[in-house]
Amino acid sequence: MTITISVTNPTPEVLQHLLAIASAPGATVSTVPDDRWTPERARAYYDRLPPRARSILHAAVRKGGRVPVEDVRIDGKSLRGTTGPFRQVLREGARTDPPLWPAALPVPVRSVRVGATVIGFDVIGGNDQEDPLMVFGRILGLHVEGFRADGTPVFSPSE
Repeated sequence: MTITISVTNPTPEVLQHLLAIASAPGATVSTVPDDRWTPERARAYYDRLPPRARSILHAAVRKGGRVPVEDVRIDGKSLRGTTGPFRQVLREGARTDPPLWPAALPVPVRSVRVGATVIGFDVIGGNDQEDPLMVFGRILGLHVEGFRADGTPVFSPSE
């Protein structure tokens, strides 16, 4: 049996009652919203990406959320189809039994286009600790040195 309850901005008392109801034997309870990346979800997702997609995600995170296409192009080859695995792995993980993550998770990487030309890749997020950019930064062993004027983080390898 699966019961899904969506609650927006619950008071601590309401949340406590809901958790008490959900604590029935055999119940699996998650208080993390379905559309939020967690370190566990990010690690499972990252590990399932093909090497090319993994390198794009890593480069984009390392550069604070955006990487120009020139930084991830290999030997001048086309980047056609490089963003497909980000959606495909997300869909596949949500369809496994049991699901690896909720279907509501947003795709963490998107291509930046000018017309039909891909000019770079963005990782969704900013400086909130729950944003995909920050979560993926943590699981990749990076730490925040500071923030740029636009609020995006500056990452460096953890020591």
